Amino acid sequence: MKGDANTGGANHPKCSRLERQVRRLLPRSHVASFVDDDEGDGRPFVWVHRPAIGVFQRAPIDPDGTRRHFNETDDPALAKHERLERLLLALEEDAARLVAEKLTARAALSASERDLLASFFGLLGIRLSPRLADLDESEARRGHEELLSVLREMGWVFWEAEPPDYFVSSSAPFHVAFPGDDGLVQGMRLHAPGVEVTLPLSPRLALHATWKRRGELWRRAPEGVLLELNARTIQRARRFVLAPRPAIPG
Repeated sequence: MKGDANTGGANHPKCSRLERQVRRLLPRSHVASFVDDDEGDGRPFVWVHRPAIGVFQRAPIDPDGTRRHFNETDDPALAKHERLERLLLALEEDAARLVAEKLTARAALSASERDLLASFFGLLGIRLSPRLADLDESEARRGHEELLSVLREMGWVFWEAEPPDYFVSSSAPFHVAFPGDDGLVQGMRLHAPGVEVTLPLSPRLALHATWKRRGELWRRAPEGVLLELNARTIQRARRFVLAPRPAIPG
């Protein structure tokens, strides 16, 4: 069902977003990766499903000054961890470029590029963790460093969805699957052999990090993989699901 979800606030540059305490839950570049490119009206938008509303609604990728934007947050846990927010902003542009230009083109990553992406992905994991509010600054920093180290060592499979299929994102896109999965980041258990990390990067590309291989590999996503990754992405999406179409495949 189509509708409009015009939302509010101002489109702030990087520095003023932090100074005015207006934060995005997801990086802007991540939201922009899921735009609906079939409308052709020149105004980029995405489709957002929120549990409180129960249907997909059309929403601009940036606040437009009418109502609160779906991706704006005043979560005190993020305000508490300013260092993580500044690091995320510092890495976002380069990470988005690598996803759009190198990963989409199946180009090999250099060691420094892999480290940058591992750090960026790790930031998404720690700052969107349900435990973030309970962590002090040193604990959050250690959590990010641990995720960075784990992601750097794991093998990366990039699943590619072919039209008409697509991956969706959500307010909780970073998913850690444990043996006997509880979906939470829990210390050194990240090194257990069966641990997997999944993260949608765009409608066409999703990261699947695993201990079962090394390096990077690109594969076409069969239906079972597509449905499993989308299910993980929406499993803990308390605030919203994000998609380029007003539906979730499967």
